Amino acid sequence: MDRFVRELLSIPPMDAAEELALARLARRGDRNAREALITAGMRSVAMRARLRGLTGEELRDAVQSGAIGLIRAIDRFDPDRGARLATYAWHWIGAAMTVQHRPEQPLGDEDRPAPQAESADPDLLDGMPDELADVLRLRFGLGDPLAVPMPRRIVGERLGLTVAQVRNVEAKAMRQLRGRLAKVVDRAPSQEEPIPHSSIGRAFDC
Repeated sequence: MDRFVRELLSIPPMDAAEELALARLARRGDRNAREALITAGMRSVAMRARLRGLTGEELRDAVQSGAIGLIRAIDRFDPDRGARLATYAWHWIGAAMTVQHRPEQPLGDEDRPAPQAESADPDLLDGMPDELADVLRLRFGLGDPLAVPMPRRIVGERLGLTVAQVRNVEAKAMRQLRGRLAKVVDRAPSQEEPIPHSSIGRAFDC
């Protein structure tokens, strides 16, 4: 198994009480709390990618795509409705992986997360060159809770690029995203350690 994915799977699950406290802080704008949830949630992302039976580069791509779904889920998660984050985020993670691995097929209703009233502003695009960020924004519907993920052909029409150019730009953007996700692994605690709220840092800052 890929070392990166193996290390994500080794991240210990967060207990319900800590998750509830961090999720409430994240909804009030606490950046460290939000990033602690991202770190803990990457275990679910890796699990979902493994369940798809993927290996090698496809497995790593699925993890990167799933991380986008995880972040969108965290930004919409209401901990006071009684569900655990892993349960709520599972569909979002899978939908984001579907965009990546069936790129020329628009998402069906069963795969598309329901739009929410809240606005989404994922930090993973911060500092990324505009061309790369624009492709990811359109491909995965980032930045707008009502946006529908688009196949590469439509993205190319919007940005004046060929499908091959969109694919190349997307691959470059995903490599940058992989570097940001690697920071999550580096900061993740061992299985014997709790996830410290104050020491997570800004995992997606570059």
